[in-house]
Amino acid sequence: MPRLSFALGRVLRAVATQMLAPATCAACGGPRGEPPPFCLTCGFPPPAPPCSFDGVPLLAAGTYAPPLAPAIRRFKFEDHPELAPDLARLLAPRLRGSGIGSGVSFVPVPLHRARLVERGYNQAALLASALARSAGGAFLPRALERRHATSQQARLGRRERVANVEEAFVARVQGAARRVILVDDVVTTGSTALTCLTTLRQAGFEALAVIALARAEGPG
Repeated sequence: MPRLSFALGRVLRAVATQMLAPATCAACGGPRGEPPPFCLTCGFPPPAPPCSFDGVPLLAAGTYAPPLAPAIRRFKFEDHPELAPDLARLLAPRLRGSGIGSGVSFVPVPLHRARLVERGYNQAALLASALARSAGGAFLPRALERRHATSQQARLGRRERVANVEEAFVARVQGAARRVILVDDVVTTGSTALTCLTTLRQAGFEALAVIALARAEGPG
């Protein structure tokens, strides 16, 4: 718990610093234009093609290519949790255009505790929290738990990804038909999303959509 409290404090300090600092581009870190989060040089992300997983639509801000790809790498691996609110703003139009409506809850794909302590924050949880605030929905950070540490999906082929996350998640609360949206940063083959959706459904949740910053093409 002390380590997790330290990580939360670090996120809050980063967000406070970002609020006081000049606005910068999420992708390159240079001066940013309006609207956020990218500068005029980096431009805007190319749209992602329509996609669904077991009947559940994927709402993605764009494809995993510049400027989204470098922005996600900075957000996820280079200790920039303060980028979450601006990146979540890219998802708001996708959510409004989905026809889902209000009264939904946002569930982040969880990190294993060891990786959460190592990184200091769960990027999916920061996105889900920002989306819940903007949409007026509930934020359910503990709805899912990652039961055991898994290899990073980006390093695996398609078949290995499926095996890697099989039975990796458990629902910590029962949904009682609660309407939820699963939130992640990047969706590739969809193996993680499918496993999470199955776990949520078994716990009584009604999964309406998966929302992610980017859709990537997976290996294998």
